[in-house]
Amino acid sequence: MKKMSLFVVAIFVLLGISGCGSMYNYTVDPTPIKKDSAKYVLKKFDLNLQHGHGQNINNKTFKSEADLRKSFIEFVNLELKEQGLLGAKNSFKVAIDMDYTRNYNYGGNALNKPEFFYTVSVYSVQNKLLANFSIPKSTTTYGTFKDLAISTEIAIFKWDAEDEPKDIAMIAKTLVRELSKLGK
Repeated sequence: MKKMSLFVVAIFVLLGISGCGSMYNYTVDPTPIKKDSAKYVLKKFDLNLQHGHGQNINNKTFKSEADLRKSFIEFVNLELKEQGLLGAKNSFKVAIDMDYTRNYNYGGNALNKPEFFYTVSVYSVQNKLLANFSIPKSTTTYGTFKDLAISTEIAIFKWDAEDEPKDIAMIAKTLVRELSKLGK
């Protein structure tokens, strides 16, 4: 009987983790964010760069944390524009806090897929928090065939500093796609 109880509890925990419902947390009800017409401007982007196992500190080809942050800002703004979500001064303000782990391949001169997680907060023009969401630790996913090609490059130590912007662009695309679903 005790094993059955533990099993039932485990099922409820798993259902709670995978959960129904939205990943979005609205702090104002009803939310003034309209899903089909909201426009956003990037107010803040904080990046915490971590180095995974195997970093070669003598390899200076990888971007610094400041340069990586600039790249993320550029790609997020580009993606906002491409998805028709880029606003102006009187738009909703977006603040992003991201932890990004650069994972190195053997020798520290090539890369494995990065790991990242972020929190996105959306503010009114008057700087009132309206909504936020976050994702758990994740990695880039490109789709079956492209992922296979990238995995092959990683396996033969060819995915390097020149390829990291592809990962940054993919993360920005995913983040903005999630932001586009915000609102009612």
